[in-house]
Amino acid sequence: MKLVITGAPRLDAITVFLEDFGRRDCPTETNPNYQTAQGKITINCWNKSWNTYWGGMGPRTVAEFVTNSGRDYLLNCLDRGISSTRFSGDALHTFAKKCIVQRRRQQTGRHDWELCELSKGEARELWHDIDVLRSIESSNECWHHSKLLTELFDEEWHYSLEGKAVEENHEFTYLRRVVEAVQQALHQEQQQVAA
Repeated sequence: MKLVITGAPRLDAITVFLEDFGRRDCPTETNPNYQTAQGKITINCWNKSWNTYWGGMGPRTVAEFVTNSGRDYLLNCLDRGISSTRFSGDALHTFAKKCIVQRRRQQTGRHDWELCELSKGEARELWHDIDVLRSIESSNECWHHSKLLTELFDEEWHYSLEGKAVEENHEFTYLRRVVEAVQQALHQEQQQVAA
């Protein structure tokens, strides 16, 4: 089945291909004759495409399965490991500035790092050195700047950064809007067939 969705807010036309591959034997202890449906969905929107296959959808079609599945489950199936946030060198730079300012002002107890206050000279030097953090593209690259991060946040700096050097993942937001439009269109389609 092919479905074209137009008019979704802030989205180009979405093309959805739903492929039902029939049922396969999947015996259980209580029902040795049980069969489960299997199928695939492919979603295209502008220059992006996502697809996934399910080998155990119970008695449902792909359209029914997608309509009734949770949005986060579908997002992960279509793009494994996608998250609403992602690492950002700019966010790390901003967090490092906050650290320097708080340590310079001796605001102990109001931050997540263990090191003591900074002198004016130490703060100025660190402020200059942290510009390199903006160029970091992934959390793994932080290890190349371990010395600087240790000066800022202590030897256990990776714990201080957890969840703090991140920004909104626009790819996640985009895919979420696409999935919501697909679920809504499939739901409307099912209501029209039932009527």
